Amino acid sequence: MTLSPDALTTADTLWQRLTEHQPAVAAALAMQVRALPEDWSQRVLGVARPHAALELPATGDVPMEIEPYDAADWENCPACGELDRLCRYHEGYTTGYEALNQPLTEAARVDPKVTVADALRRLTEAEEVAERGELAAAVERMTGGQG
Repeated sequence: MTLSPDALTTADTLWQRLTEHQPAVAAALAMQVRALPEDWSQRVLGVARPHAALELPATGDVPMEIEPYDAADWENCPACGELDRLCRYHEGYTTGYEALNQPLTEAARVDPKVTVADALRRLTEAEEVAERGELAAAVERMTGGQG
């Protein structure tokens, strides 16, 4: 029988990161695992031998990945390297970063002389106006009448 070193290595790394960053979640998970019946892996995963579960393939063509808490550097992210593209963490980070900066980019397109402080002030004012139900006026003010 060959145990998948990828599954064991990933499990060790996940556990290490979980205990470092979310110790309460790690403790809760450990308590839940201890409470499972001895034959749960055979029943739930449909394997005859307990260690056969380590040989199961990933579902939905999703490879194993580890959230890179310590790998803020995209070029050295183990999950990005494993996938040969951005991992879910960095994909989400990129999406959020783009969403955050999109209004600043749009403000600079409308008025090339706008500063970041001006754009952020306009966004804050627009959000306050939008919360009061005056969205059209907020857009008008943000774009200087060009929206």
